[in-house]
Amino acid sequence: MRPLIVFCTVTADGFMAGPDNDLDFAIDDPELEQALNGELMQVADTIVVGRKSFPEMAAYWMAAEGELADWMNGTPKFVLTSDDEYDVGAWDNASTAAGDGVELVRELKEADGKSIVVFGGVETVRALVAAGLVDEYWLKVHPVVVGRGRSMFFDLPERTTLALRSVRSFPSGSLGVVYTA
Repeated sequence: MRPLIVFCTVTADGFMAGPDNDLDFAIDDPELEQALNGELMQVADTIVVGRKSFPEMAAYWMAAEGELADWMNGTPKFVLTSDDEYDVGAWDNASTAAGDGVELVRELKEADGKSIVVFGGVETVRALVAAGLVDEYWLKVHPVVVGRGRSMFFDLPERTTLALRSVRSFPSGSLGVVYTA
């Protein structure tokens, strides 16, 4: 079975987004980005993203250049949405996965290939966490505390213990943390 990786930026107090769904807490740390993104490109060959995150991600990566942009644009992407008519034509190699996103991810995990990476958004990640489908959490933890916001672990049905696989610190004070479920 293929592993499912949640890859996201979080605050030190565990929020994926601030109170206004903002991500302005993220600190620019090229070393962190290069290290984690470089590893991710080696282990993953499929991207899952929610419909709310899709337009912004598509616009950013279609205009970006470099090795990571080439990987993001060339890797097959599945956009989870309940809308059969949702338009994903703006981003190369993107397909609509209409209907039950959790079931689609279960099917993707059963297929051949490398790891699957989920980039967001919060609702997509929450649904996959609650369904018990996440195998690894690759977190870019920034030294910022927001006190409230949007957590991927909000309203979990039960406690889950994670195993620390690796942790690295970077010049900005950010951490690259990988947990396995």
